[in-house]
Parts: sequence; structure tokens; C-alpha cells
Amino acid sequence: MALRCLLMLALFPGIAAAQATEWWPELDVYWRPANRQRTFLEISSSADRDSPTREDAVGIYQDYLNLPAGFLRGGFRYSFSPDGGYHESRLVAEGTYRTYGTDLVRLLNRVRTEFRWVNGEYSYRIRDRLHFQRLSQMHHGPAWSPYITFEAYYDSKYRSISRLAGRIGTEALLGGPKSIDVYIARQNNSRASPRYVNALGVTFKLSY
Repeated sequence: MALRCLLMLALFPGIAAAQATEWWPELDVYWRPANRQRTFLEISSSADRDSPTREDAVGIYQDYLNLPAGFLRGGFRYSFSPDGGYHESRLVAEGTYRTYGTDLVRLLNRVRTEFRWVNGEYSYRIRDRLHFQRLSQMHHGPAWSPYITFEAYYDSKYRSISRLAGRIGTEALLGGPKSIDVYIARQNNSRASPRYVNALGVTFKLSY
């Protein structure tokens, strides 16, 4: 446990001095209507621990599966603040590719393009994420699969990389169609406020 804490502090320096600490709950529902198709419904929220600020989102996506080493995804996401001060419509196109994999570990590269209308203003963003994960060999029980990610965001509004982000977490099976993803996240925002965001995220997943 101590080793894990030291690793988190090394990867996310200045965690205690962050300007915002948030809570990110999410519900993901996956449904496979065909062998190569998967529909994905996302319901999520982000809330600042120290203020009433909150942002909610709902997204619907379609995945094309069974590519040799990954999958393609397209969809739409709408997010908003309950006070009406923020709303965003987002078209999403992304591809995830397994760059390395064994029975024990895998390295995934996800490239996502987002076409955004934030309070009516258009921009686009390109995100590149590396995801390294140790795969569980358990065939029963929670089957914990810890992972670490690193992601860079290019934003057309600033014509530069505007955010660097990372996560440390683990996925686990809960039995039947249920699974869970628990993680801590860190965002360094060079062109937006707050400059630093730390978050605890919990995603509950249902797969049918």
C-alpha cells in the first residue's frame, strides 16, 4: 500500500496543492446487438468537493468490434451544468489499437477526435491516450486488473496542447454483467481554470 502511495505522489506531483478536487461518478451500459457491433450508453457527472459546481453528461456511442487489434467508436455526448451556465454538444470519433499484448499485460493507444460546440462556440480537440494494464489471471472473484494512463489534449481553440492528464486505477469483475473501474485522476490545464484538478472516479459498468 505504501509503495502505491509513493508511486501516486511521484506521478502526480503537487497533489496537495491542487486548485480543485472533484468526484467523478459514472454509469456505463454496453449492449451487443450483433457480433461486430456494440452500443454504449454513458451517464456521468463531475462535482467539485469544495463548491456547488457540477457538470452532468449523457452520451451514446456505437462501436465496431473484432478488428485485428482494436475497435472503432463514433457517437454523441451532451454535457451541461444544472445552473444553465454551461452546455456542450460533442461529436466523437475514435480508434483504440493494441500496440503490445501478452496474457499478463497490454498497452493500448486510443486516438479520439472531438468536434465541440461549447455554449454555441465551435472548436475541435484531438486526444491521444496510452493505457498500460496488468491483466488478471483469475477466473473467479473480483479479478483485479490495475492500470495506468497518460493522455495529451490538443485544442484548436489554443492551437496547442492544452491539457495533460493521467490516471491510476483498477478494473474488477463483480459477477454476471457487472464490473467496476475505480481510479484517481490528475489533470494539468495550461490554458484553462482550474490549473490543476485531482479527482476520484468510480465507473459502474453493465455489459449485455
